[in-house]
Amino acid sequence: MRPSSFLTTSIVVLVVVVLQEAAAAPRCNRQGTRTPSLNCKYGTVADWCGNRVCAKGPGETCGGDWGEKGACVAGTYCSCGFCSCGYCTGCAANLDCWFGHFC
Repeated sequence: MRPSSFLTTSIVVLVVVVLQEAAAAPRCNRQGTRTPSLNCKYGTVADWCGNRVCAKGPGETCGGDWGEKGACVAGTYCSCGFCSCGYCTGCAANLDCWFGHFC
């Protein structure tokens, strides 16, 4: 193999590896974390890695490619509509409600 083609191949492989790492799912903390539910207005939910984190309530941001913006409390869902993409929509058990922006 010629030195120039070896160098080109090495650069291409390096770029592919770097791009693959950038698009990969977030790494999980293997120790696991627990957020006390007393500190969370809407209780806790499991995140991407199975750690307990505070649930998002109606009107709060949620979703993301890997759920990095949070998950919604029971009774709500992470909507993605015309005017309110990425917000918890619906009513929580305490009757806090949010149904999106009106445009």
